[in-house]
Amino acid sequence: MQIAETTEALKPYLDTREVLVQDAYDVIVVGGGVAGVGAAVGAAREGAKVLLIEKSVVLGGLATIGLINWYEPLCDGAGTKLIGGVAEELLKLSIRYGFDSLADEWRDERNGVGTRKRYATLFSPMLFAMALDEYLVDHGVRIRLDSLATYPVMDSNRCKGVIVESVSGREFFPAKVVIDSTGDASILHRAGMPTVLGENYLSYVAHGTSYESAKKFVENRNMSQFRPWFTAGSDMNGRGHPEDLPKLHGDNADAVTAFVLRGRKMLFDKLKADDRNSRDVTMLPTMPQFRMIRRMVGEYLFTGQELNVKFPDAIGAAGDFRARDKRFQIPYTCLYHRAFPNLLAAGRIISASEDGWEITRVIPVAVMTGEAAGIAAAMSARSGTSVAEVHLPDLQRKLAASGVLFI
Repeated sequence: MQIAETTEALKPYLDTREVLVQDAYDVIVVGGGVAGVGAAVGAAREGAKVLLIEKSVVLGGLATIGLINWYEPLCDGAGTKLIGGVAEELLKLSIRYGFDSLADEWRDERNGVGTRKRYATLFSPMLFAMALDEYLVDHGVRIRLDSLATYPVMDSNRCKGVIVESVSGREFFPAKVVIDSTGDASILHRAGMPTVLGENYLSYVAHGTSYESAKKFVENRNMSQFRPWFTAGSDMNGRGHPEDLPKLHGDNADAVTAFVLRGRKMLFDKLKADDRNSRDVTMLPTMPQFRMIRRMVGEYLFTGQELNVKFPDAIGAAGDFRARDKRFQIPYTCLYHRAFPNLLAAGRIISASEDGWEITRVIPVAVMTGEAAGIAAAMSARSGTSVAEVHLPDLQRKLAASGVLFI
């Protein structure tokens, strides 16, 4: 049957519900991972009325329900801090109520100067998630959980707001500016912005405990060793990826389902061989652990070859978590496409490719781009200018006042 004929046959069954028009916002952030948190707080601190929409019921994304509970380095690995602002606030928040593995050199007034130890830490994902609730509420951000933002409502290339599906029904939330921090660029893609799919190896991480980890905890009282990662599949470089399986995109439900089910089976098969009384899985991830699903094509494409390049529109600095003594600036032009005047990207979907995508997809850089997007969105909403026309010196001054570094 042709598509047109199929559609005609389905007409009696198509959804005819009314759309509930909800309150309007200056800034709507779609996606409650760490980038979305950074964006929402950045906008709220500028006085914007902000709504954060998250499809699960726990904030933090891969850092919490994804169980990737390592806050990657805020330094260059050679004793220089590169990342501050909300990204540093969230690192400290992630360990305020739970365990950590932070080096002592980054705890005092020396601020890690000259040390080869990284400004990075393990953290409790669930305590961090609860702390994020409080952090956002204290900033006046309205949080909407268990709500899936399905489509942007477009008037030509301008976004009027987003359609949301929830137990309340089908809703429309109007907004002056929308920030996509979904991790898969679904809002930008459906708005018509050019995007590119990523490729992923199959890897799966759960948390567990065992006699061995319990012994380590008793010996050193370090809770981070009591819940180690139980892993299956590939490492970051593809070692362990099933030979019969092509790289995965994660842009449709079938691919997501296959990724999760096969990864979980691989881990289960490993664990079946253990003494059943010697270990336990304490938590499974409740979201797919793709690294790179889809990203936008912006005004500038950051490739990771821009070592020590100074950008006039820089929104902060970053290192490379995989290497030492590397310093980059991230330009604001990675966060927008000029043809879409009130849409911004935050986190692992910004305009970056190759090594640039690896550098920008991790927690601290995702939060940093989120904070910049949030401040820029609030400025755009207040002034009525497009996101491409916000006053860059003002944006950079506000970021610097927040503690963002431009090394």
